[in-house]
Amino acid sequence: MRVLLTGANGQLGRHLEPRLGGMGELVTSSRNTGAYPCDLTDPDALQRLLREVQPDIVVNPAAWTGVDAAEDQVDAARMLNHWLPGQLAQWCLGHGAVLVHYSTDYVFSGSPGRAWTEEDATAPVSVYGQTKLAGENAIRASGARAIILRTAWLYSSLPGNFLSAIIGRAARGEDLRVVSDQIGSPTWAGSLAQMTKAVLQSGTMTASSRTLHAVSRGRLSWYEFAQTAVTMALERGLVEQPVAIEPIASSEWPQRAERPRWSVLDPSALETLVGHPVPTIEQALSQCLNEWKSRTC
Repeated sequence: MRVLLTGANGQLGRHLEPRLGGMGELVTSSRNTGAYPCDLTDPDALQRLLREVQPDIVVNPAAWTGVDAAEDQVDAARMLNHWLPGQLAQWCLGHGAVLVHYSTDYVFSGSPGRAWTEEDATAPVSVYGQTKLAGENAIRASGARAIILRTAWLYSSLPGNFLSAIIGRAARGEDLRVVSDQIGSPTWAGSLAQMTKAVLQSGTMTASSRTLHAVSRGRLSWYEFAQTAVTMALERGLVEQPVAIEPIASSEWPQRAERPRWSVLDPSALETLVGHPVPTIEQALSQCLNEWKSRTC
């Protein structure tokens, strides 16, 4: 079995590569690195990549992830979040392959008073959310065998995400101001990669597409997540001294794109499929910080 991993140099791709390596022949690709470097927004280059690799499974974490930038660069966001998954799905349909694709909590808006399930109606309020939902719909319309994994608040010890930003600032002794009125399911990229592997190993592949929520179990505000992360980092010596963490309203941290206030996803369907519970937010964060510490020792 040959597995193609796109976006292999990104945050999720770098966690997927070691976990997918034992599932068959793994072929990695990103824009400038990997076994098959490829600009995935170039139609000819994309088709050449698929033709040369001939994958049995395509795992696609490649995406436009700049939520605010998407408001001004709509076409670029649409290319990676809508056009690309649609093209991958069409190829998989024609070649009997399976597509694994990642979507987001940003396809929802409102607050149902419980965790969002896969059956809930979508209503994205940002360009980013709209393009990600369009990508989901393109996969479904293709008729390809596909798993769409919706995740939320992805973080890791790598640069460029919420956790690494707040731990970096706290380690420098800087106080923090963190939004307290957005609630979600912070998910470690390592946990999501492991969930992906577990889904693929479950042997349950539908004849068409299936959507699953792949997040850590639980819910926290950004403020609560920052408090928990800094406390755990202090315990591990990643932060030397406590810092002040001030809760603020979303209105005090204006951003170009509107964020969902309620981003809690229910992973029950995924847990049933793989036969075991997903990690809690605290369990996954602890593992992430333990790995972070082991690399800095």
